[in-house]
Amino acid sequence: MSNYEIIPISATNALINEGHTHEEPSIIETFEALDFEFEESVDKAGRLDYGIAAGSGLITGLLSVLLGKALSVEEAAKIGGKEADKLVVDAARALGCKLPDDNAIFDGNGRCSTEVLSKAIKFLEEKFPIPQDKLTPEFGGGLQHHLRDFSHHPTVLGLFFSILGQFTGTGYGTDTDGTFIKLLFPEETPIGKNVPEKIALGTFNWLFHLVSDIDGSNQNAGKGTGIPGPILSMLKELSSTPLFKNVKVNYKDSEISFSKWISKLFNGTYFKNSNGKPVRFDFRTEMGLATQLLEQSLFVLANEVIVRVFYTVSRLAGEIYDKSISSVRELDQLDPRKFLPINNRALTRMCTVSSGTFFAVNSAGSAIKAGVAAKGNAGAFASAFFLNINYPGVGRFAVACFFDAKYIKEDVSIAYKNAMAEHEEQKRLREDKLRMLSSKYKFLTLSPDQTRLLYSFQSMIVAYDILNTRKTDIALAKSKWKDEWERGVCEALNVEQEGFFLRSGRQAFDLMDQISSETDDRSWIDLLVLELSRFSPYYQLSTEVNKSYKKLKIKSDYLEEVFCKGQDYIEVKDLKAIQKAFTKAMGTVTGNRKRVAAAAVTTLAVTAATAGGALVFAPEIAVIIAGDAVVGLSGAALTSASLAFVGGGSLAVGGMGMAGGTAILTGGGALIGLAGSGVTSAATVVAQSSESFVQSECSKLLAFCSEVAVKKYGRFDIALLAQEGMKSCTKELRAEIELLANAENKPDKEIISQMKKSLKCMERCEKALRKLRDSKRLLN
Repeated sequence: MSNYEIIPISATNALINEGHTHEEPSIIETFEALDFEFEESVDKAGRLDYGIAAGSGLITGLLSVLLGKALSVEEAAKIGGKEADKLVVDAARALGCKLPDDNAIFDGNGRCSTEVLSKAIKFLEEKFPIPQDKLTPEFGGGLQHHLRDFSHHPTVLGLFFSILGQFTGTGYGTDTDGTFIKLLFPEETPIGKNVPEKIALGTFNWLFHLVSDIDGSNQNAGKGTGIPGPILSMLKELSSTPLFKNVKVNYKDSEISFSKWISKLFNGTYFKNSNGKPVRFDFRTEMGLATQLLEQSLFVLANEVIVRVFYTVSRLAGEIYDKSISSVRELDQLDPRKFLPINNRALTRMCTVSSGTFFAVNSAGSAIKAGVAAKGNAGAFASAFFLNINYPGVGRFAVACFFDAKYIKEDVSIAYKNAMAEHEEQKRLREDKLRMLSSKYKFLTLSPDQTRLLYSFQSMIVAYDILNTRKTDIALAKSKWKDEWERGVCEALNVEQEGFFLRSGRQAFDLMDQISSETDDRSWIDLLVLELSRFSPYYQLSTEVNKSYKKLKIKSDYLEEVFCKGQDYIEVKDLKAIQKAFTKAMGTVTGNRKRVAAAAVTTLAVTAATAGGALVFAPEIAVIIAGDAVVGLSGAALTSASLAFVGGGSLAVGGMGMAGGTAILTGGGALIGLAGSGVTSAATVVAQSSESFVQSECSKLLAFCSEVAVKKYGRFDIALLAQEGMKSCTKELRAEIELLANAENKPDKEIISQMKKSLKCMERCEKALRKLRDSKRLLN
């Protein structure tokens, strides 16, 4: 069972402000979860901070959409080609190659002359050879060996295999299918003579040889096959592992291996430019993409600068004001921690807001641009969207959320501790109030042992009916219902099912004798009989209708045939008198004395389901009515427990279930017992249940007071208390209806109509109880 529960706001207000008049919330807003209030002692972003942060994100996000360029592999290849030319030329020149000045060798588009570039590449190749080049044919020739030979990868693994090759005389890579292979270097391949030389050659020759290969070979400088970039290299290395070896990728309406797909990226058969020519996804293209992302990041950087500058200026101004600084000499009094834009929760929250706004605006703008370009083509839309999105902005938002999570966790931790402390205090006050309530309406309460008798006899009613059912399939369906109902009752009462229900009539009657011998007041037996007479099994026990239960009907009369013969307290005439009193009370409450018997039967059939509905659709009320046990339940379990429990006509008071020894309100207590208790309200119960439930509760209360309390025991004081309780209910419900009718956001008209009908029933019940109370004067 959960240790936590939802607390009704009305309960908190009533208990704290007991005795004071205050505006009560509408029942539509009555229940809320624990309300966390965060500490205000630390610097946190205010409305202006949030406004500036959101505004900055909005403006820079719009600029990124309007001025930012979409990612393009074709454009990236062009940009990367220029950068590769410059890199190769600068490296060759720095290492001693005599080359003309840049102005003489680079054209207006930033590309180096083929002759000069070829000279630079040849210089680097000859100065920094690597033995793996001797395996070029084995690794796929000039087109593929830079990809399939791991020593040509600009990654940590590439460096590792380059050094390893110096020690083992072996090249490492993959075959055509992507399977990892090892190939021995040809004889007389030059490698280092000792360990330092092997490491040096494996490192420095590897590094500068890769530079020479970035921009093609000296025979096809600037246009030939380059080397894979870091991203493609890592993908190729992963493709040779068992985890990715059998992964398939869709390509032109067919499936190819992950390794072959990477090869197509590298050799240019996957991407095409606007003229249909291949575009290689190699180191040059990855450099170009990095440049494009760097350009995108300028908008993100602008957003960051705006937020941090505003934070610094606003906090500095506040610090100057607080310290009353009036001259330059006094500036040493300032505390830099108060205004420097680092390690501050307010700044962190502002960055989260600004980056989140930037991300949202950029995403929305990218979607619009993609939609216009795609013209209804879903595939084209997805491609255009992901090319237009600002990836640095996505990354910045993710980082902001990560750092903000620390402060959120601190806030929640503090708030949780404070909320739980107050929750425990309110729970204690609530339980005290409910104990007082139970004492006040003791004439409508059953003790734990009496409650056990009630549900045991109800179980026996069903068992007796099953015993007298001839058709096997129907008997089985009834047995299934009985098991499900018993399980639900025990869940709601928070008791172990095994041993709770008395299976023997003799045991039950002996317990009845034992309880009666310990108390002079035996009206509880009449209350028990009233509830048993209103028990109508085989109603639905969940929101999902079980068709096998719909046709089940009770065909036996356990009370008259067994119960009345097994004890000496209630005879058949007493049973019939109570049943007759209920039927008469039903006529009074409904205002329809004709066909009252039919009305009573109809109410019997639907009361359990509608009463359970109050718990199912308002779990907060279930905590109050069915006890703490249902706090740990949800879904089907809560539904079953609620329906089974309330179907018995009993309501727990105190929220502690049977284990806490708490009383059970019956005989109409569902309404007057909760009215004005500071726990929930009669109006709430009425709004969440139905007219038939109210009719049943009012009729039981009136029948008990008239037939048992006054007629049998002469207890006019009980009638007085019941009348006062019902008067309080009607007053409360009347005020609630008026409040809802005048509210701006009016609830469903059917709810108000139902509440008005229920109010009529309660008013008739209160009037009849008043007459019953006043009848004592006539007798005197």
